[in-house]
Amino acid sequence: MTRKFFWTITLVAMVVFAGCAFAIWAGFETFVKAPSASAQMVAFEIVAGESVGQISSHLKAQHLIGSKFVFKTYVKLIGAESAFKAGNYEFGLGTNYATLTAILTGAGAAQEITLTIPEGYTLVQIGEVVQAKLSILPEDWQAATGVDSAFEGTMPLLSSKPDTVDLEGYLFPDTYRFARGATASDVAKKMLDTMASKISTIAPVFSEDPDQPFPQNIHEILTLASIVEREVRTDVDRPLVSGIFWNRLQIGMALQADSTINYVTGKKTPGVSLEDLQIDSPYNTYKYPGLPPGPISNPGLASIQAAANPGDVDYFYFLTTDDGEVMYAETHDEHVANKARYR
Repeated sequence: MTRKFFWTITLVAMVVFAGCAFAIWAGFETFVKAPSASAQMVAFEIVAGESVGQISSHLKAQHLIGSKFVFKTYVKLIGAESAFKAGNYEFGLGTNYATLTAILTGAGAAQEITLTIPEGYTLVQIGEVVQAKLSILPEDWQAATGVDSAFEGTMPLLSSKPDTVDLEGYLFPDTYRFARGATASDVAKKMLDTMASKISTIAPVFSEDPDQPFPQNIHEILTLASIVEREVRTDVDRPLVSGIFWNRLQIGMALQADSTINYVTGKKTPGVSLEDLQIDSPYNTYKYPGLPPGPISNPGLASIQAAANPGDVDYFYFLTTDDGEVMYAETHDEHVANKARYR
């Protein structure tokens, strides 16, 4: 074999290998890849009269595609050059070219809808978002997340949840994407699965002493986390306030959390009235010591972490000033002094 022939064969092999690698990459980009659950959402607009070349350039500039050549080739192969529709769209980074094309040409029956659920939202508030975005009926949301939800007994996450409470506290707040036409059960299932995944990253400090009232299971962790979520705003204060609630639970002292009473009344005031304090409800943590029957909101990860692993504090009291600063006290007298000074 001459040297020239050897290099010719080598060059041909390299070209073939490169071609195969490119074909595999192009196939993945076009048909396989999909955005991750936490993918950044990107707004995209097609202006009336734009060509495929212009559209592909805009997609490339916004990092929605990696190759204008592959995208235009795919569009031409399926005969969709003139099918693009002007309008505003939103995609997760990592969406494959086939899906992009289907949605941008109106052929994507599974066009995605984005739902953003803030931390601390209740089931009712989440339901309002879901119903507005996905045209889901209130009774369907209630059926999917209520006491008799179809998920009962099917998920380890719910194993410690009493049969008498609904899925409040178990739906993880996040930004989600759902296919147009997704059902209430689809939404609830995805949020439950996300909560289960997040919980698995936390190592709760469960009580090993059966005589200690707290914490014994995930339901109790989520219940406390939901209160912490509603009581304070910052990641610095959450473990400290969690530590206060732990201290109270360990000695049988009432939690006295205004947020649990507001959960009953539906009010959003920072404090509660004397009349509200007399409400006879297990969620009235002024009247009934211990945790309420279940969560009062759907907490974010920081609040769950704080509830599972509270700060080691000597405080038993706290109050929040009008500007959001949290003041702590070890004794009731110190707490009363803080009230006089800051309120």
